Amino acid sequence: MTATTVRDTTAGPEDLVLEVVEWDDADAVGLRAAQEAEMATRYGDDPAPAIDPRSIVVTLVARLGGAPVGTAAVRDVSGTDDRRGRGTTHPAATGEVKRVYVDPGHRGRGVARRLMAELERAARQVGFRRFVLETGTAQPEAIGLYEAIGYEPIEKFGDHAEFDEQRCYGKRL
Repeated sequence: MTATTVRDTTAGPEDLVLEVVEWDDADAVGLRAAQEAEMATRYGDDPAPAIDPRSIVVTLVARLGGAPVGTAAVRDVSGTDDRRGRGTTHPAATGEVKRVYVDPGHRGRGVARRLMAELERAARQVGFRRFVLETGTAQPEAIGLYEAIGYEPIEKFGDHAEFDEQRCYGKRL
């Protein structure tokens, strides 16, 4: 998949470029490290569970003027344990949105919305029919974004399902 250029009229004369990269791309790794540090300040020092890079289907990096300003990824969770403790699994063709992050200096410009739109487009191309994701009450801006772009609350799943602060969402693609 090649880079997609999207005109970002709120960013000035620069174009917002959404680029598909490998999970271990240096810019993606750096942005995820910043995301994890921010989550530690919001939720405490409980580190995010490791993600098996082999499960990642698409990783995106958003760039403004060549500088990395955001990232998002999706992993295939089709048929995997949803960790609800009941032995249930995610349905076939299900992707889980992971590590959506926009640098604080570039928030409010639609970068996350564009990352999500491109992630959904790319996922449909490889056959995903449903997305799920986890977020939390300390991220009201994320909850607002997901609800605004059509994600609906679903039953809790995943590594943080036992926490009252966790919120889960899903969307048919």
